Amino acid sequence: MEIFLIITFCFIIPICVLIKPIVESVKNKSSIKEFFKNNIIEILMVLILILGSLARLYNIGNMPNALNVDEASSGFDAFSLMKYRIDRKGNSFPIVLYAWGSGQSVLYSLITIPFIALGGLTEFTIRAPMAIVGIISLYVIYYLIKNIFDDKKIALLGLLILAICPWHIMKSRWGMECNLFPDLVLWAVFFLIIGLKNKKIIYQIVAFIILGISAYSYATSYLFLPVLVCGILIYLVIKKSISIKKAIMYLMIVFLITLPLIIYLIINTFGLNQISIFGITLPKMAVNRYEEVSTIFSSNVIENIVDNLLDTVRLFILQYDKLDWNALKNYGLMYLMSFPFFIIGVVQNIKKYKENLFNQIMNIWMIASLVLASFCKININHINIIVIPYVYYIILGIYEIIKRYELLVPWIISLYIFSFIMFMSSYSKQNFNDYFTFTSGIKEVSEYCEEQNVENVYCSYSFKEPFIYFMFYQKYDTNNYNETVQYFKENGTFDNIKSFGKYNFYLPEKVEGNNIVIVPKNFKINYEIEAKDKITLNQFDIYTY
Repeated sequence: MEIFLIITFCFIIPICVLIKPIVESVKNKSSIKEFFKNNIIEILMVLILILGSLARLYNIGNMPNALNVDEASSGFDAFSLMKYRIDRKGNSFPIVLYAWGSGQSVLYSLITIPFIALGGLTEFTIRAPMAIVGIISLYVIYYLIKNIFDDKKIALLGLLILAICPWHIMKSRWGMECNLFPDLVLWAVFFLIIGLKNKKIIYQIVAFIILGISAYSYATSYLFLPVLVCGILIYLVIKKSISIKKAIMYLMIVFLITLPLIIYLIINTFGLNQISIFGITLPKMAVNRYEEVSTIFSSNVIENIVDNLLDTVRLFILQYDKLDWNALKNYGLMYLMSFPFFIIGVVQNIKKYKENLFNQIMNIWMIASLVLASFCKININHINIIVIPYVYYIILGIYEIIKRYELLVPWIISLYIFSFIMFMSSYSKQNFNDYFTFTSGIKEVSEYCEEQNVENVYCSYSFKEPFIYFMFYQKYDTNNYNETVQYFKENGTFDNIKSFGKYNFYLPEKVEGNNIVIVPKNFKINYEIEAKDKITLNQFDIYTY
């Protein structure tokens, strides 16, 4: 499956860009030299697409080299929905996964299901959908910018910049459900712009359908989408690009698609009971996820808004949130040297492109992102929706400089390509086990425990939420899990699982025979009875009593 996807998405599909030029060249009986001269942009486009696609998909099952706890959660719930039609809490087809008790967006789990059905529940199958989404966005950014400016050169530059963008590569290489959100909005904006440009209502409808669906990809959409959708519709009505009747229709499309989520928000805001309609669950959470990431409900709102916006400016400049799984410190969101280009792009946007209707839609995207950021605790995941317009302004800034100073073109491109090579080298060497939210080595440990005929397995809580890793790698029966699960704290606001089945996630005061104890490598334990056997698997010591 992995080889098939790499061949298809990294080679076959990019080469399809050249089909039309090849047909025309054959028809016109052009020489090879003429073909290259007439289609240099398309040829470069194919090369960039191959490069960008490989950067997102190649060896994705092993890089990152550890599984994130939210990846494991989303992946297991996808498996559970596929096999048992419930998430691990026992909710049938929930519109939001219960996850840890605060909710986890369901959309990424749903699109992961076909991959799990074909290839099983593995690191590769839960990451591949995100990589493919990222690859599709490379095509989208090219044709989006081409349609905004009617210029293949800036479109090609935009493709190159996104293809080698550290943030977009990193977020495309692990199955974090929130990272689906920016790509979906990018696709929606693309369909809206080509729909407006070509006066095709169907494309405009598709755009707002995608925007509605994107609400199921991440909780920050609850604040961002109303601002974006209303802002775009009001602007387009003012500019007479659409009628008020169409604006209302598009608003209703988004409203109807997101209605279950609106009801879900009402249930959780006012503490009502969860409901099930036609087997679809609108769940009640232990705590509201949107309140966790937002400061909109805090007592000192104004102070928090100022702090959040200052943190956003700091993020623009430093491109780093101290979380190395979101961005590497020395490379940032889009390489640290890009910030001056961002400033130039913003200035040129205001001075040069203010009459460009489609460019203004990108500006509305940035404004909606800033509104979100003002009410959001800043880290890159929380405000990932702001990064694509940030990169968009960088593209405008670079293009302005290379148009004015053509001699700088090879130097700027070479600098970015060199930075990309250095970034990929550094990224490939990152040990994600160093981060508490990532863990590797549990697969072999889990398989070993299943092979042993013991009454209890005790695993120390030395890494984040160890229970979900055992469930993930064992493809554990969700019904059996719900029948046997015990919590460290009943009715808590976070599901810290104490045990399920024979698996216990604490070290007992004393251990009896026919039990297994799992601790970090070289961790000292001392029980009255001596272990019959001790083996080391990856970074864990396993004692059998």
